[in-house]
Amino acid sequence: MDTDATTITYRFTIDGGTTETVSLTMRQADFTIEPSEQPLPHWTALAFHPCKDCPLPPDEGAICPFAGVLSGFIGRFDRYDSFQMADVEVISPLRTVTSRRSLQQGMASLVGLAGAVSGCPRLAFFRPMARFHLPFASEEETLFRIFSTFLLGRYLEAGGNGMIGLDVAGLREHSAAAEKVNHGMADRIRAAFTKDAVVNAIVILDIFAQAVPYVMNDALAELRYLYGLDRPQGS
Repeated sequence: MDTDATTITYRFTIDGGTTETVSLTMRQADFTIEPSEQPLPHWTALAFHPCKDCPLPPDEGAICPFAGVLSGFIGRFDRYDSFQMADVEVISPLRTVTSRRSLQQGMASLVGLAGAVSGCPRLAFFRPMARFHLPFASEEETLFRIFSTFLLGRYLEAGGNGMIGLDVAGLREHSAAAEKVNHGMADRIRAAFTKDAVVNAIVILDIFAQAVPYVMNDALAELRYLYGLDRPQGS
């Protein structure tokens, strides 16, 4: 196994007999995908339906990193409808996960991974979660991973040698940034493709991003039982 890179493969066996396989290979040093040196389609240009307030410089010829990664595979899915069912197999170096899902649900997991490892600065927060990718995570699993990722990041940013503030309000900023990316990418894909499987996958991701700021307190309360703690009074 190449210790300098990690490959995660999604294999969709779609009802009707067709199979689509997508492999993403991440550099171990920073767990991002090496930018493609091949010519990319016009819709990957940073200036094409850009995300609101994109922090990247709008240089001539600049490529949206998230779109650049998506361009490697989403064209193959433009002939399928979002509600088509598929057996989805996710193969990583340590395990294989299988699940029967609608195409939009399977694509949501793949597109979320692609965004996190694409090099998009607004999605960098999710990269540690991508490193320990958990396909088809439940809502509770995802909330646990988000809170854990955020607090561990805060601890490491503080030097890893002392107490840190436990305010999770900063998660709202990450959620708002992810919303902007989701909206911009959905507009970009709608303008470039005809089918809705990928757009609906992004919508699924966006629904969760929008919900996080509103469910944070309740979600934390719901996780207390894992630590042998009672739910706070009044919750």
